[in-house]
Amino acid sequence: MTKLLTPRIPYDAAETIQSYAARLSFFHTGQGTSRLLEDYEVRPARFAAGHHDEVAKFAAAVGEDISALQAGTVRTYSRYNSFREEDFSRNVLSTHVRQFCPHCLREDGPPAEWRHRLIWCFLPIPDCLRHRSSLVEVTPGDAADIRDAVACVGGLDVAETSTSYAEGGRHLAWLHARLSSSNRPGWLDGQSIEQVLNASEMLGIVLEHGQGARPGRLSRRDRSSALATGFRIYEEGAGAVYGALDEIRRSATATAVHAGPLAMYGALYDWLDRRSQLIAPGPVRDILREHILNHDAYAPGERLLGEPVGKRRLHSVISLAMTLKVNRRRMSRLLQKLGLVPEGATDGESGRLVFPVEEVEQLIKDYETAIPLAQVPDYIGGTQSQTLALYRAGVLPPVIPADAPGAVRRVIFARRVLDDLLSRIGELSPFDDTQREKVLSIGEACQRHGGRTEDLTQAVLAGKIEAFRLPGDTRLHAVRVSVSELAAAGQPGRHVGNRP
Repeated sequence: MTKLLTPRIPYDAAETIQSYAARLSFFHTGQGTSRLLEDYEVRPARFAAGHHDEVAKFAAAVGEDISALQAGTVRTYSRYNSFREEDFSRNVLSTHVRQFCPHCLREDGPPAEWRHRLIWCFLPIPDCLRHRSSLVEVTPGDAADIRDAVACVGGLDVAETSTSYAEGGRHLAWLHARLSSSNRPGWLDGQSIEQVLNASEMLGIVLEHGQGARPGRLSRRDRSSALATGFRIYEEGAGAVYGALDEIRRSATATAVHAGPLAMYGALYDWLDRRSQLIAPGPVRDILREHILNHDAYAPGERLLGEPVGKRRLHSVISLAMTLKVNRRRMSRLLQKLGLVPEGATDGESGRLVFPVEEVEQLIKDYETAIPLAQVPDYIGGTQSQTLALYRAGVLPPVIPADAPGAVRRVIFARRVLDDLLSRIGELSPFDDTQREKVLSIGEACQRHGGRTEDLTQAVLAGKIEAFRLPGDTRLHAVRVSVSELAAAGQPGRHVGNRP
């Protein structure tokens, strides 16, 4: 049976398990951690790496609850660390002593009682909330024991003089609460600590330093300030994050037509797209993805932040030009005629515009199934002159409106517009042979009674003059109008379209 250490020194839940082992060894043996661990057949390297069996053996030897010690254990793997069942990058959570608060150590008492706090292991947090001061950074940062770290910076007195005032911020208070509580409902606590810290920091960096900022070139103090700024937004939830992305996008200075999300969102997009492969970034990726899809034109199947786009939401001038196989500049002019692009917009201005799919999907369908002007007479069953008359009068509106003769070089008509005309003709009652002498075609009516094709056709379609059609035919040449009504319309003071 293993003899327990006496006197018993209790574990402090705020410190790392390595710190506790170092305190015990220093008190009982006057030597480093390895001496005590080896006495109890605990392998130092595996204990330092947080292996469960070694921690359990140590807990039994010192008479501590294994679950309490596991809560203070950082498990190290080849590429990342793990703490309380959450994965961490090594540049976020370190098992070595890389920073500390000398004021906290002064309160601990003599060196034998110094504790390496768990919260100091979180490298993005360079402040002490208790003393409102900056932490002292240890370089090169490979000290495994708090006493070695203090010696590296020249002693505790020197370390105390090198600190400065630091407000800390809400993120620091949140982290303290997170480490001391297991009940974690809500938006933030549904995410890992690293996800919250990273998302807050990257959001704050872009807000404070712009899209061109490079996180690696910022000072610890600048990154800490950015983290505090980003956290104040991030803790409010997805809606606040989306609003911050609006602000970030408005502040972007990129003006090129092909400016992508990196130019618009800077380090935040770069992190989510390329630098967050080891540790999942959390919900901020989906929020940014939604924001991009709501502002930029992406085709189905294109990959955005690691996922293929399912359904197109927006079109740009470029994507419309590619879809309709039209020159981009010509597409811009066509959209100006449709009122979707401001009149006189430059290529750059029009190139940055996007349109909801719902606004342009009819244009795309019309364009893809369009019928050229030369083929319209045969399609609707009219002569060339009748077709031109209907076109000029607006009875047959083209896909691209023309504001002057020759303004549109290739006049085309939506098949649905022509089919609507034929459908309305099809609604006319068929006439039989007994009525043949009582009706005239539109061409005959215009020749004998005067008037214009477009006026008579509009009157027929509006039901303002009685008309019939040939049985089995719904095209324009099958329309027959009543002779008696034409005669009545020809009386003084009467006009086609005013039925008696």
